[in-house]
Amino acid sequence: MLYLDVTSACKSPLNTGIQRIVRGIYRALRARTKVMPLLWSDGWGTYCRLGKRQHEYLTAPFRNYRSASDRPETLGAPGYFSKTIRHLSHRPHRLRLAHVANSSDILFVPDIFQDDRTKALATVNRWFPGRRVAIFYDAIPLRLPEVTKALEQKTFPEYVRTLASFDKVICISRETEADLQYYWNKFGVGGGQTAVQLLPIDFNQPRTMLPPHGEAHRILCVSSFHLRKNHLRLFKAAELLWSEGLQFELILVGRTTAHGGPTVSGEIERLTRKGRALHWQRHVDDASLHEEYRRCSFSVYPSIREGFGLPLLESLWHCRPCVCGSNGALGEVADGGGCLLINQEDVASIASGMRQLLQDREIYQRLYEEARQRVFRPLDNYADELLEELEMKPRMDLPAAARPMMAPVATSAG
Repeated sequence: MLYLDVTSACKSPLNTGIQRIVRGIYRALRARTKVMPLLWSDGWGTYCRLGKRQHEYLTAPFRNYRSASDRPETLGAPGYFSKTIRHLSHRPHRLRLAHVANSSDILFVPDIFQDDRTKALATVNRWFPGRRVAIFYDAIPLRLPEVTKALEQKTFPEYVRTLASFDKVICISRETEADLQYYWNKFGVGGGQTAVQLLPIDFNQPRTMLPPHGEAHRILCVSSFHLRKNHLRLFKAAELLWSEGLQFELILVGRTTAHGGPTVSGEIERLTRKGRALHWQRHVDDASLHEEYRRCSFSVYPSIREGFGLPLLESLWHCRPCVCGSNGALGEVADGGGCLLINQEDVASIASGMRQLLQDREIYQRLYEEARQRVFRPLDNYADELLEELEMKPRMDLPAAARPMMAPVATSAG
């Protein structure tokens, strides 16, 4: 049995990078082996089976998502009493893995955890008899504490130490693997094996080769409002171009946050009052996200540092060039073409990249062709390699109901 921690993906319709990956992993692995999705309950201090509502958030997060939200993570429990009700609903689903798991089972944690799981999973070898595997996404709170909220600065080191309790940790880029091993050494903990598995593209539908759309002069930025995502420099760069007389729209997709969000949203209000063509669409569903990529000319992803940079890859999947940095893991993703590389910590450099794609048709067309010709890693391929890392073989005796149709992800010829 594969016990799969899907906590962040089954509490609400939140669908940022980690939730997208966790949901995709569940869907793909469920088609290949027996999987039990698990929810961690801080209140009960244990893993729980999923109830009907949690399972719906895991498999169809936008089924009841009627409009875009600035804080989608709050929709699962919008008030005090709803949180209490949710907590009580977990009680009959509590699961003591020490009593049900055996040595051939695997506990797989593709989620990031900085709650009470750090304490429980630090001693996972005592209560889970099988193998323990996790995914590590980035060490940004340690690398960039100045743009990280105080609570995360406090809890993140313990999270990294806890990962050393696992038999294997799968990192999403070469940089994240190097960071993990560096901090294990710095903290004086001996970790298990590490491996690198670059993230797949998972839109659960075939790729469509969209035509170029440079004439729309519509720039898209997909990112939550974290300080390290660098929206404020992006806005200053856009202001430079608007002041030069360039005509374009800047479209933002993403949720706000308590740390950094008020500053970003305040600047959006200021620029909007000034009459700038800046539009915040908030956290949208998958269909709306596809439409925003289809309608844009190109995307800009000014994040200072990433463990991978999924929006960058998603833009290229839609045949839309991307203006982004080249440092670390961002450079690993951008290396295949379709990106105009800039110094994202310099406003003039961000503005220059945007200006080139707005004005230079030759550069735009070249990057469009590079994006169109990129070959992307499909979720099916990623899931097969995950099974190898988990040392599991696909099961051929699963009932048809456990084998959801997996839409192929087309790649460009040549």
